[in-house]
Amino acid sequence: MEKDKAFKYNTDIVGTTKVHSVKSDYKINIKNEVTYKGIEDDGLYRFNIVETLYELADYEDPIMTQIAEMTNRICSIYKEIEIGINAEGAIEKIYNRDEIRKKWQKVKEWLTNAHPLESYEIIRAKEYELSNEEMEIKNIRFIHFLHQYFFIFKQSAENGNVRYIKKNEMDRFGGGIVIPVNISLRELDMEDGTIERTYEGKMVRDNKVIERLRGFTKDKYMHPEYKMTGKYMYDNITLLESDFTITEELGEFYYNHSYLRLTLEE
Repeated sequence: MEKDKAFKYNTDIVGTTKVHSVKSDYKINIKNEVTYKGIEDDGLYRFNIVETLYELADYEDPIMTQIAEMTNRICSIYKEIEIGINAEGAIEKIYNRDEIRKKWQKVKEWLTNAHPLESYEIIRAKEYELSNEEMEIKNIRFIHFLHQYFFIFKQSAENGNVRYIKKNEMDRFGGGIVIPVNISLRELDMEDGTIERTYEGKMVRDNKVIERLRGFTKDKYMHPEYKMTGKYMYDNITLLESDFTITEELGEFYYNHSYLRLTLEE
């Protein structure tokens, strides 16, 4: 990726969620501008990322729409973010934390006025998170674009061999439970000089994690499932396109299936 050049990406997301008896289909369109700023002295890859569009095109359930509205308003404080990424694709530093906190004060005021009862605990949790950079980083890495774009950053399988990676994912239902996932990564050199990387991931059957998920769902007999598949196309280190599928099923009442399609526009 050329240093200091802005690359524009479009992400389309479609999915289905089920929480108890309520099932909702949703569509989201996101546009981002990504600028690679170079490697810092500490070895981190510095990126400036600006969200230029976030459109929640469809969400059927009115309660979930309200939750999505508050979540999107909170995430708006990260419309421009300057971050340091390590070679594994993990965020290790936020360079513009002061600007983010100034934006939070305006969002906090909006939440208090628009949803005074519903937002109380949300505000309290976000205030605590913003006081702890490590916790803040753990949460923002699951923002749709950041999660997908950096998922296999700088990772490859030599000579087309399979490489095995272990990543920690977060459940999609607000339980804050970390789910360990084993991923197999394959690489293929294409005739046009680009590189195709495909992966498959499945949940590690960790007894402590399963017990926490059962406690969250209040279903002591359920068997959770978490699967991921995807494909990334690169020209050298410039990401051209990727697709990303996540399926999570926590017993009878909790289900999520999301498909994310990311393309380089210019």
